[in-house]
Amino acid sequence: MHLLKKMLCVCFLFMAAIPMSAQERNTQDTEDNPSWYIGLQGGVPFGISTFSSFGADKTRAGFDVGLYGGYRFNPVLSLEAQAAWGRVNQSAQDCCAGYWLGADGHRYEAAVAGMDGWRYADLKSGTFTQRYGLQLNVNLLGFFPKTKHSRWTLELSPHVAAIGTKSTVQTVSGGTDVLKGDTRWHLGAGGNVQAAYRITSCVSIGIYSGLTWLTGDPMDGMPEYRHDNNFIWESGIRLGFSLGGRKARKPVEAIPATSLESATPVRTECDERVEQPETTTVEETPVAKDTAETAEKVSVSSPTEEAAEVSFPVIYFPFDGTEITAPELPKARQILAILKENPGMAVTLTGWCDTRGSRAVNGRVSLLRAEALKAWLIDNGIEASRIRTVGRGSDTQAPSAKEARRVVTDSGMN
Repeated sequence: MHLLKKMLCVCFLFMAAIPMSAQERNTQDTEDNPSWYIGLQGGVPFGISTFSSFGADKTRAGFDVGLYGGYRFNPVLSLEAQAAWGRVNQSAQDCCAGYWLGADGHRYEAAVAGMDGWRYADLKSGTFTQRYGLQLNVNLLGFFPKTKHSRWTLELSPHVAAIGTKSTVQTVSGGTDVLKGDTRWHLGAGGNVQAAYRITSCVSIGIYSGLTWLTGDPMDGMPEYRHDNNFIWESGIRLGFSLGGRKARKPVEAIPATSLESATPVRTECDERVEQPETTTVEETPVAKDTAETAEKVSVSSPTEEAAEVSFPVIYFPFDGTEITAPELPKARQILAILKENPGMAVTLTGWCDTRGSRAVNGRVSLLRAEALKAWLIDNGIEASRIRTVGRGSDTQAPSAKEARRVVTDSGMN
């Protein structure tokens, strides 16, 4: 229980180390989760069996490095395979420091006449470990709508593994080998507590801490007596990389279109922070916010005169996207219909981003979204001189990140 409290404290301290605004906590909603992922991890293990890493003489830390790869099924569950190699260092505990290890490999209460041996207090053990196993991760934040797509994860992770140990017992002073053991295989089972933060849509960093119990003989190579403990406590850092990015979308060509329309391919990127070539000056002046409640209906005063009052639908974009997606094409057709019914009308297309990414990059991405709608309208018969494009960058007033990623159409070259 004391170790568990320490593990939880470490996780909460890590979560507090990276600040996150209320906007990030509530509106960072990526629509798709990466599927396959790989990563590196490294930690500091402590072992407790006959000997202990928390020995009578001092604490002896070890090391552990490994690889992992897995598949994320949804925001809650993922399964991964792991392989790791390391070393656990141990020495005698207070209660056993006076025992005597004979040259025959047995434990004695005191020195045996005529037999070479060593006091437990004068010995230490180094155990090389290899571990191959599976780990199931359950993200507790994935159960709650507000944190389901957060950049943070807080996972409980049970695991099982085949663990090989090979121990060498040495004298504390001088490091002379006393006993050399063969490789022993154990069935290991336990669990970790893990906290991680997704730096970008492709890279995450986190920490972990957990226990693994080993079956069979003591890992330290010492004769088994009194202590039936045989477990490793390890804490460390993980660096993860998602593979394949976001799930592929259906190409726009699969959606029925009129003969005047040209299909627009969908492009996805790793992150909205990716620099884009600057095509024009971006206006930074704040404007009134637009929400998802912007009218989707089209109303024109009469087919023969300029529309005095027109409500244009809002075109929304996925995270990282700068092209019109298939579900938004019907809205683009409505805008096209209004412009064709009113040949004298000019419009301004205003692009927006959510708050992720730098101000400069989001300004350019928001402009590219407006340019994408302009290019689609031009391809379908609208003169370029009738369309003005503006990129406003990040919208801090939008109710959610999804509603912020949009292009708004207004009549006139305002």
